[in-house]
Amino acid sequence: MVDTFPGVTTIHVAVCTNRAPDDVAACLETLAFQAGGLGAMLVCSGLTETETEAHARAARRAVPGIVVLREPRPGLSHARNRALAACEDGDVLAFVDDDALIGPGWLSRLSAAWAVADERVACIGGPVRPRFVTARPRWLVDSMLSTLSMVDYGPEQQDLDPRVRTVYGANVSFRCGPLRRVGGFDPAFGHRAGRIWFSEEDEAQRALARAGWTIRYIPDAWVWHVVPPERLNRAAFLRRRFSYGATLGARKARSPALAARQGASSAVGAPVAAVRGDERLFMERALRAVENAGVLAGPLLARR
Repeated sequence: MVDTFPGVTTIHVAVCTNRAPDDVAACLETLAFQAGGLGAMLVCSGLTETETEAHARAARRAVPGIVVLREPRPGLSHARNRALAACEDGDVLAFVDDDALIGPGWLSRLSAAWAVADERVACIGGPVRPRFVTARPRWLVDSMLSTLSMVDYGPEQQDLDPRVRTVYGANVSFRCGPLRRVGGFDPAFGHRAGRIWFSEEDEAQRALARAGWTIRYIPDAWVWHVVPPERLNRAAFLRRRFSYGATLGARKARSPALAARQGASSAVGAPVAAVRGDERLFMERALRAVENAGVLAGPLLARR
């Protein structure tokens, strides 16, 4: 049975970061345009008090009234949980990545979606669109964009089964009471201390769904995710997909037998595509191969 919580009273928007103030400035500038940054929070994760103070000075210049919080433990899950702890059960907590740019009308559209959502809805998220700093490589087709944490499920609102599809952490919001009740964000998942590791927001959505709550995608509250050049070289792309696969393996979302079969098939096909000079097909097969290698390695990596 789904517990009931008070209706939404406040929407907080949290940006979690472990980077320098200049790296977060563009995100905060776009946040300032959303109702003047009302309800905004910046969570500094794993940074010193001096570094956090530097963030606070810069953030308050960009977004007057922003609340700056320090989470001494490194890791995105810890930072998200710190933001959650600052909210009331009846609040909504939205997360935007520190390298995201908020689209026009994002907050008003998100607020409108929560205003009409029934009490069973505990999570609402929207599209994450790529914003390339340099030219997009020819081999990077739309089917590969999820490797860069992009998502677009089409022009219609829909409720999701998070065992199959989830909304992504760069543009996601939660009703705080239900999220707190299922334990918030599991520190075993999420980026931490320079390590690429995924799924803390996915696991939260799955926990909510198991408890009877609804996960909703809305198409009109979107953000851009800035893609720097260093994420577009093949090696970086493959490392990121390996890490995604390792997260799948850590949470037993794909069996080792299936991963071994899929990985072997793709590993054989990738060199063939390379010999033919088909960059797109080579990358598609190489991504599948390394993802499945990550699945096999995931249980070991998760223990580190």
